Amino acid sequence: MVIGPRRLLSALLALALVAGGCRGEGGDDRTAATTTTTTEAAGAALTPEDVEAMSDTELATEAYVAGYPMVVSIRTMQRLGGLLGTNTLFWQTALSGPESRIIVAPNRDTLYSVAVLDLRAGPLALTLPEVPDRYHTYQLLSPWTDSFAYIGTRATGGRAGTWVIAPPGWDGEAPAGAEVIASPTRQVFLLGRFLVDDEADVAAVLAIRDRSSLTPLDAPTGALPPLGEPAGTAQDIPTDASFFAELAPSLAANPPPTEGQAALWAAVEARLGVGPDGIAPDADTDLLDAAAAAGDERITAEVAGRAELVDGWSVNREIGVYGDDLDLRAFVARIGWGANVPEEAVYPVARVDADGATLDGRRTYTMTFPAGALPPLDPLGFWSLSAYGDDMFFAPHPSGRYTIGDRTPGLAPAADGSLTLTLAHDDPGVESWLPVPDGPFVLMLRLYLPAAPVLDGTWTPPGVVPA
Repeated sequence: MVIGPRRLLSALLALALVAGGCRGEGGDDRTAATTTTTTEAAGAALTPEDVEAMSDTELATEAYVAGYPMVVSIRTMQRLGGLLGTNTLFWQTALSGPESRIIVAPNRDTLYSVAVLDLRAGPLALTLPEVPDRYHTYQLLSPWTDSFAYIGTRATGGRAGTWVIAPPGWDGEAPAGAEVIASPTRQVFLLGRFLVDDEADVAAVLAIRDRSSLTPLDAPTGALPPLGEPAGTAQDIPTDASFFAELAPSLAANPPPTEGQAALWAAVEARLGVGPDGIAPDADTDLLDAAAAAGDERITAEVAGRAELVDGWSVNREIGVYGDDLDLRAFVARIGWGANVPEEAVYPVARVDADGATLDGRRTYTMTFPAGALPPLDPLGFWSLSAYGDDMFFAPHPSGRYTIGDRTPGLAPAADGSLTLTLAHDDPGVESWLPVPDGPFVLMLRLYLPAAPVLDGTWTPPGVVPA
């Protein structure tokens, strides 16, 4: 299947905020040690007793918060799957730019390689060549937004191999030498990214594409059920009973991620009449309307309450897998769907300067890394700083530069070893210039393969200060 490059690019750029990984030795067991995450699931366990003690209103509100990430994911899956098809690996062939406006915060550091996987037809085999010297990763993301497995630089050392992605309960035989990744759900996002320095470097990534494949392990036994058309965008999730009607069909293909959440959804079906077959005719839709509105308010409050700043920067380091922390799971689905585990990437974000004033391109700013205090990264990791409009998309700029980082030509420290970046709308005449929009803007610092000081919070980005 071939589609136009602009159409493909637009689809792939929907995946702007995702990555993940973990390091380990190879193995033949069902959940390959080389691909599982190391981040611990957050939050206290949800128990059947907790669920039983909830009133119907509390139960419905909890279900809205718990199901919100699924609806975001399914809308994204339907949109991408409708454009690209399912179980087919597509590759981005040009860098992101201002035209990339599907999902916020496009990434100019990597080219994406993505697929919408529907394992209801059986396992799929992903085969990759050896890529020893270029950062890359494939993240496997469930519709519940857990990053449950990774392949790539950190997870598998860049080695060649075949990985069989199998649906829940599969007990077939994998090809000799292949590793099996047991998916917790039958629908999966495969989200790959390959570091690219500039447009001239794109050809090297496409050479990797030509030696990669995603194929069914067995002959298909029949046509897959359609994914359906998205009811709306992933940024406009309903806040009434229609939310539960939209969510319901996905519950059968995607089992809840924990025992506690399985108990939650069993109670939702038994007590509220919402299950895989939809909303029962006798369900109390007024209660569901009220609970959806309350759940939305709860997520909104969670977003506002987690805004802890250090020198103007906010950062989340406990994401990627969520356990029974339903509020955190929903919070990330709203502000950064598909987030990586922090061992793979951390994304500090700044909307204000070091003094708390809104960043505005009508001023000039500097950001100085002291000598020896550049972002600490593992080998083959990289960092970059991107500037977005307050809508979190690139604003067109005549310079054509939207990102600066450790691969930017001409970027060099001063005599004292420090590195100062200049953030301005108009060209200040320095190599360390990051163009910014001419009004309010947002900064995102991408830290791929961050070292321990980033992960434990002992290293934080320097504040942005008016020049």
